Amino acid sequence: MNRPVSAAEPRAQLKLAREDLDPSAASFDRLHKRIFATTSHGTISLDLSAVGEATLDELAVLARLADDAKARDVDLQIVGWPPELIGGIENASRALLSEEAALAPYEPVLERVGESALRVAADWEGWGAYLYNAVNAIVVDPLVGRRWKFDAIFDQMYLVGVRGTPIVVFISLLVGVVLALNGASQLRQFGAAIFIANLVAVSVAREMGPLITAVIVAGRSGAAMAAELGTMVVAEEIDAMRTMALDPNRYLLAPRVIALMIVVPCLTVASDLFAIGGGYMVGISMGLGAGNYIRQTAQAIVVGDVLTGLFKSLIFSALIGLISCYEGLRVSGGAQGVGAATTNAVVSSIISCIAADAVFTLVFYLTN
Repeated sequence: MNRPVSAAEPRAQLKLAREDLDPSAASFDRLHKRIFATTSHGTISLDLSAVGEATLDELAVLARLADDAKARDVDLQIVGWPPELIGGIENASRALLSEEAALAPYEPVLERVGESALRVAADWEGWGAYLYNAVNAIVVDPLVGRRWKFDAIFDQMYLVGVRGTPIVVFISLLVGVVLALNGASQLRQFGAAIFIANLVAVSVAREMGPLITAVIVAGRSGAAMAAELGTMVVAEEIDAMRTMALDPNRYLLAPRVIALMIVVPCLTVASDLFAIGGGYMVGISMGLGAGNYIRQTAQAIVVGDVLTGLFKSLIFSALIGLISCYEGLRVSGGAQGVGAATTNAVVSSIISCIAADAVFTLVFYLTN
């Protein structure tokens, strides 16, 4: 709670009585507003000389105030209390803050709804500005003579494509084996085991290949992008680039998104081939014959299936790149913020890809 304070920062001092530390929600809300209404930054000194001994609940009130002050970058200093009681505040912050409901400040429902609406509007405004800058860096800049950073694009293609190929093909091979074995358990009952080739080829080309590739790329490369950009934000490297009149969207965002949109469809093709290869291995082990299996696969799969999968993979790659870079570039709060941004990037990318896949599948189903 104590840190060096500049003489220029505002100071405020409040003297509290025992009844001010009532842990009920309404009382805590009044105390919270009374304290933080004095100043939004700087130092607030709480004189507890009139409080005397405190219960665990009252220590928890002070612990909650200390956490709120830290979140607001306010230095909350306790004076007029023995050091052992001040140390008890730190312990209470670990032991009793789980009682969130008991200490939650009371706010009118309309006020909470309004604050939530404002936060959502601010998030969408931030997303809109981010997409505007991203489109400028990826699409508009080359049209007005500012070339893409091809060296950065090739670096990202190597990191995402070449380094990511082994895990994509290995997982795809296993998925092909699993699909074939699951299909075999049903199709063999009707003497139609040869249609395992149809099941694997069509499901992989249309759905599984693009989706498996997107999930692996989001977990591996999307997380790395968010962490890398977030670390640069924390180290103030992004601010330094802007100070030197270098656009982070052109030098950092565009190369990553463009590289993903080139590499992910290629990885999807590799995923399709190795998943079909996994089904082929199962078919051969069941005695279906290599020639028969390959011939059946060629008859089942059509160009439209492959093109549908590649179109999906192109959209998935754009979603992964934009979401991961967005989470990385808006990091705040040091190392903890970088970890949170990395998690958000992976979760949001995977959810977005699956949601987009559901929409595309529904559209293709209705139009065919």
